[in-house]
Amino acid sequence: MNISHSIRKKITQYILLCLSLLIIFNITYWSYNQYSSINNLLTRNRTVTENNVATIISKHTNLLTAISNDDIVKNPSLLLSQRIEFVRSYQEAFNIEILGISDINGNAATTYRDSMENINYRSYFKQAIQQNKLIISNLIYSPISNSYIYIICIPFSGSSNDGVIFASVSYAEIKKALAYQENTSIKNNILNECIAGNNNCRNINILKSDKLYSSLDNNKISLNIRNKKIFSYHAINSNHQLELLTLRPLKNTPWYLVSTLNYNQYLNERFIFVIINILISILTSVAIGYYLMKKIAVITSPIDTFIKESTFIVPMQSESNNDNININHHFNNIISTTKDGVYCSRTNLLNRKYFIQHANIMIQKRHNDFALLFIDLDNLKTINDTLGHHYGDDVIKMFAQHVTSFFNQPSDLMGRFGGDEFIVLTDNFNNEKDLIAKLQLLNTELSGSVSNGNIIIPFSASIGVALTDNNTRDIEQLIINADKAVYDSKKKGKNCYSFYISH
Repeated sequence: MNISHSIRKKITQYILLCLSLLIIFNITYWSYNQYSSINNLLTRNRTVTENNVATIISKHTNLLTAISNDDIVKNPSLLLSQRIEFVRSYQEAFNIEILGISDINGNAATTYRDSMENINYRSYFKQAIQQNKLIISNLIYSPISNSYIYIICIPFSGSSNDGVIFASVSYAEIKKALAYQENTSIKNNILNECIAGNNNCRNINILKSDKLYSSLDNNKISLNIRNKKIFSYHAINSNHQLELLTLRPLKNTPWYLVSTLNYNQYLNERFIFVIINILISILTSVAIGYYLMKKIAVITSPIDTFIKESTFIVPMQSESNNDNININHHFNNIISTTKDGVYCSRTNLLNRKYFIQHANIMIQKRHNDFALLFIDLDNLKTINDTLGHHYGDDVIKMFAQHVTSFFNQPSDLMGRFGGDEFIVLTDNFNNEKDLIAKLQLLNTELSGSVSNGNIIIPFSASIGVALTDNNTRDIEQLIINADKAVYDSKKKGKNCYSFYISH
């Protein structure tokens, strides 16, 4: 049994508990912070990407609107081959791969060939004619540049009756606009709007073919896109890394922006910081624990020595496996043993030696007037001889209880001086007249009788009182004086009080 060991054990437990809470707090705070950072990053990515794409689309749309408002270009009396010649200047000025115009039947003239062609079968032409609004095509392979392009198609001057005007947008230009420079863990792509037909959202397969997202549900994605919903998916890519796919409509386009955030790449560097933070917390906790344990060992060393040596006087009685219970039990035994040497076990009053010690301290510290009462239990010997000592013991205990209940102020001091002798030091009186009234009441309280059923023996108290004055403030002298006064009470016939009068 060792207090130092028990305290070190408790310190270790609490440090581990605090460390665990600190680590949990760090991880929770870090996770929340990363969650907020990711949301902010995705928001900035969306805003920048939408603005970039919108700039490209607006540039081409504004150009087509300007061309469609040209009186010569929109003049239906001129042949398409004549009108296209006026469009070539725009192509050269704005460096656009394809510009073209068509009538309502799909007969089209373009800047990249001299002959006419029919685009009536093109879905973007049909939609522009039917819906009378701007339409952007799916990806189309261009043999001119050997690259992929989109076709932006709008009706002439807002009316599809005059045909349409269209221009190409380089996929490379769109892809450049999708590149988000702030963080390399984000990749952007676009999907075309799903329309009725057998090839709905077929380019969703790009996600599977490029990234091998085996967990994606194409049908569910297609349904969400058709319903114009914003939605997200968590998926594992081919490198077994967790990624977040967020799909949302791009403003003023038929496209869906697919933003892919690679968690592994994004959190890689940031995770190092939280690991360093946790390591610092662990090292700090260990250092604090080590310091506390050394201090505890120094402080508790005398106590451990005391416990070890005290077991030779007060044997260990507790057999609990809990050191705290054993230590508490042992200290209670020591306190109980100490009390037995300080207090009377029968009356729980101070014995003679410790009453004198406490009384001396009281008189020296406080400069009040004190009265020392020497109380002798009358007829105790008769009770012991006639009824037996167990009756006498009961009378002593009852007598002590009456004395204790009568002198119930915190400043009153009581003790058992001998077999039938009790002693009280009190300053709870205003003057001698007040003290006399209390003594008369005390004599009444301490009078009684005891019986075994056949014999009744009365008992009472003979009280001697010694008062402090300027010359007498020594407790032992006061006891001597009060003891002399008791004999005067005995001579008076017992059951009374007497004051000591110096001669």
